[in-house]
Amino acid sequence: MNCNQARELISVYREIKAEECESADLAAHLEGCAACRETLANYTRIGEQIRSMPVCEPAPDMHTKLMKALANEQLKVLQKSAPGTVSTPEFLKPYLRQLAEETPGQDEIAAFSTAETGPLPRIQVHRKRRPVQVNQFAVLGLAATILLMLMMGGLTSLLMVARSNPNTITRTSASVYRPTEVDQKIYTMTTLYPNVASALPTRNFIYYTASSNGSASQSWMLMQFDRRTRVSTPLLAQPGSDPLIVLAASDSWLVWLTYSRPAITTHGHVPDTSNTSPSLRTWSLDYLSLQPQMQQTLPATSNTSPSSNSQFLKTPTATSTSSQSTSTSFPTPTLLEQGLFDSTTAPDWVNSPIQGTWLTGNTLLIALIDRHGLSYLESYQLGQTGKAAQVQQIASAPAGHVLTWPTTDSTGTEIYWADEWVSTDGTLHSNIWQQQTSDLTTRSHGHIETIVSTNRQVLMGDGMSFQPQVVDNTLFWLSTSEVTVSGQGAVSPNGTPFPANSTDTSVVFTPRTDTAVYPAPPDSLVHGTIFLLPLDGPEAGVESTLGVAGQSTGFQAGSNYVIWQDTTGYQMYDVQHQSNVVTGDTLNDASLLAVNGNTTLWLTENALNTPGSQLTMMVFNWPN
Repeated sequence: MNCNQARELISVYREIKAEECESADLAAHLEGCAACRETLANYTRIGEQIRSMPVCEPAPDMHTKLMKALANEQLKVLQKSAPGTVSTPEFLKPYLRQLAEETPGQDEIAAFSTAETGPLPRIQVHRKRRPVQVNQFAVLGLAATILLMLMMGGLTSLLMVARSNPNTITRTSASVYRPTEVDQKIYTMTTLYPNVASALPTRNFIYYTASSNGSASQSWMLMQFDRRTRVSTPLLAQPGSDPLIVLAASDSWLVWLTYSRPAITTHGHVPDTSNTSPSLRTWSLDYLSLQPQMQQTLPATSNTSPSSNSQFLKTPTATSTSSQSTSTSFPTPTLLEQGLFDSTTAPDWVNSPIQGTWLTGNTLLIALIDRHGLSYLESYQLGQTGKAAQVQQIASAPAGHVLTWPTTDSTGTEIYWADEWVSTDGTLHSNIWQQQTSDLTTRSHGHIETIVSTNRQVLMGDGMSFQPQVVDNTLFWLSTSEVTVSGQGAVSPNGTPFPANSTDTSVVFTPRTDTAVYPAPPDSLVHGTIFLLPLDGPEAGVESTLGVAGQSTGFQAGSNYVIWQDTTGYQMYDVQHQSNVVTGDTLNDASLLAVNGNTTLWLTENALNTPGSQLTMMVFNWPN
């Protein structure tokens, strides 16, 4: 045996001795070779030093932290994957449920934890029994590597699942009725105000206006329903006699309209001695701060039942509610605007003073009609409740035209709206306008000044472009024009009206409000093709379409998705992931449908006409 052969065996000498392998040749060589004996002594000394090192104990909470990190990674994988393509291992389910409990505002997390799951792939390490020559630093490096592999093994397995699934990056379809995608909620409550006229959801709350039954049927209240605690709260100190309509809601602000009933005269249409006119209706626009400090002043009026599928709320009797209202401190609404709506001066196809609102941050856009029938677009900067909001007029319309559907991009520097009018043949037309605001820095007399530059123009002037809405910096609108497809596949309106006789009239618009209380907008009956135009990114300026050409209606926009109806039923499109969403039959029975933020709310015909004091609402949140 030569020295090279001996040194290969010396590197695994302890294992040879432990396994009682035949090593007589090595022992004989060591007796006659001083260099190899020194090498063995060095290896032995290194081994003893390593074994004498203190044991590295992991932190007591290392396992919990690791499991929570894995749960977070698993949640991200589920969110990015097509339904049913990724499963959750059993050992992660408790930590996903714990994650849902720790973040009650994110309803979809609880749903992810209920998915049927399977095991993760296991990483196997094969050790080769091959003698190698290593030095001290290599031994320490190997030990550190093994420790890191043990700590990161679970995370690596999750990453392997993600990389092996081609749908984790681009989701081509999803579903609102599969629990792996969205946690759909059903809320059933007992309330003094079961007759809903309007409702807008946010991630954690539902704001709605409703009237009472029986002898108090003329009483109206603005309500807040907390989806986390299942507690219903009145937001006004006393009920009112005029209908209320929720127009805009966010995590910070709530805006609503008070709209009086048509004046009733004693002799048909002849004005009575009080000089009131059935053509005049008073209205006021108010807003309320929803900041946490304001929430603390709201009175809780109910608590939940043990029902698992729905929550029943116990509300006090009318007497106890009244006594509570007089002793509770309520947040103070702030008046934004008020006026008279005169149906004799307004265009005869318009029947309400507010033709559109858009709330982004602290900026509220309102399209309204004054007593003289003139239409304006105004911008309000909402501030501290109780103080008048700053107002700015953005645009005005000539007589016979109505401004509606205001919307903005994410920065608020680009504002869009529609200008609608009716031609002599009775056809409703609409153009889309754009206003761009930019700051220009100039130097004058040695001083730097900032000048605000405003550019206003007709963006789409074909008279067939309706309902502009910006979602995730993509402009959507409904066109009643026929479409032309170019050789490159680009789709654009061709300026020819879509034939009315080819429209499927069975596709019916689902209103956002009870139309018996507050009428639907004049363009609610319009059917057309939904266009989208990215405002930034690599595809900025390239138009494309959604749904069935010429048949879409009932278009509503959230913060990152849109919903509409066409001949194939309710349709949904995720703007952020550029993918269609399968809604199935979830929304088919909706009689009132409202999209706001990343939440959709709907009521069925049965829910709207349930006798007594029962009220049922359905919602789902869509992940950001």
